[in-house]
Formats: sequence, structure tokens, C-alpha cells
Amino acid sequence: MSEHVWGTAPDFVGPRHELRERLLLDLFLSAGPGPEVLNAGAGQGTLSQRLAELGFEVTSTDLSPEAVSLLQERATGEVVEADLTSLPFPDASFDAAVLGEVLEHIEDDRAALTEVARVLRSEGVLALSVPANPKLYGPSDSWAGHVRRYTRPELLEACTATGFTVVCCVGWGFPMSRLYHRHVYERYLHRRGPVQPTRGHGPLVALVGALLQLDRIFVGVERGALGYLALATRR
Repeated sequence: MSEHVWGTAPDFVGPRHELRERLLLDLFLSAGPGPEVLNAGAGQGTLSQRLAELGFEVTSTDLSPEAVSLLQERATGEVVEADLTSLPFPDASFDAAVLGEVLEHIEDDRAALTEVARVLRSEGVLALSVPANPKLYGPSDSWAGHVRRYTRPELLEACTATGFTVVCCVGWGFPMSRLYHRHVYERYLHRRGPVQPTRGHGPLVALVGALLQLDRIFVGVERGALGYLALATRR
């Protein structure tokens, strides 16, 4: 277990988080989802903000009171403290759902996906991201409280077994995010722990952000992927 509340902790790799979130949002929008969206495990609320700016009616949930407090400050729309394996919403409450870096934190990921399927309407859209490749499990996963990293078959099986039809599943994070994760981020985390970027980090953060944009060209490359982005519909 991590010693902090994930989602409210400082995010040293802001540009990587932003890239992953934008890629997930692009995938989500490609499905033409309906207006009522559940952002479960919303953390710092950045994705909820992006969705609201695009005109979606967003309900944000998180398990921890600390994260919920942060969401209430940052996110528009309803904010609910909720366990993803036991959501306090009626059946067929939403047109779509987003799970950005959430399932890897949950012991019973299938129970969570089953609940998401329950609260989605027929043909509702699910977009999610998870870390890839169990062989990459390392200090940052332990620090973040990850239960697992996924193989493609494991992720597809979990989705299909819980009422979803997977439309696409693509790797992301090659080559720059993977290199940064291994040679910079994990080494920094091991030596010094997470820090909040300061003005002194500005030029470095900007450089990292520019380099990571190269990964957009290689979205879909399986070998070397740092994570998976998946789009599915409720059966």
C-alpha cells in the first residue's frame, strides 16, 4: 500500500500525465459518447475539468475523502465519495464512463468493471487506461499502490467477462515515455521521492513535455508500450 492518498499526491511527471489524459480523451471522443459521463477514480479532477469544458455532464467519484475534497474544489458537476466496486447509482444512470489509471489500484477489478457496466446504459461507452506489462512493475507502481500491471489478454478478458465489447485496445508510451519512466522517473523517485514541480523545474518540464509528444506517432505500437488505452461498449 502507498503511504499517501493517490490522486492528491504531487505529480512530478505532469507532462506524461497530460499526454496520457489527452490520448484517453481523444479515444473517448472518437466513440461519440452521450452527455452524461461518470469519471470514476477521478483523483485530481483534471479529466473531469476537460470533459466539463467540452459540455459533458460529469459525475466524479473517488474512494478517499481527501480526493473528494480536492474534487469538490476543482471539478464542476456532482462529486461523490464512492467505492468503484459498489457504486451508489441506479442501473443505467450514465451514457459513458471513463477510468483513467484506476483498475490497477483495485484488487477485484472485475467487480469494478461489473459495476461500471451496471450503471451504463445499453451501448454505453467505456474508455480506460491502465499500465502495461507486469515485467515493468517497479518502485513507482509500489509507491502508487498498484496491484498489477496488465497484459493485453488480461485486460481484454476482464472487459469481455463483465459485459463489455472491446472496440479497440492500443499501446501507448513508446518510446519517450517508456525511456523517461525507466531512466529518470523511477530513479528520481527511488532517490528523493515525489516532489511538486516548482519554477525551477519549468524548463525541464517543458522539455519533457515536448519530447513526450513524439509518442503520439507510435500510439498502437505494442512492443515497448508503457500502458494500454481501451475503448469498449456495454453489451
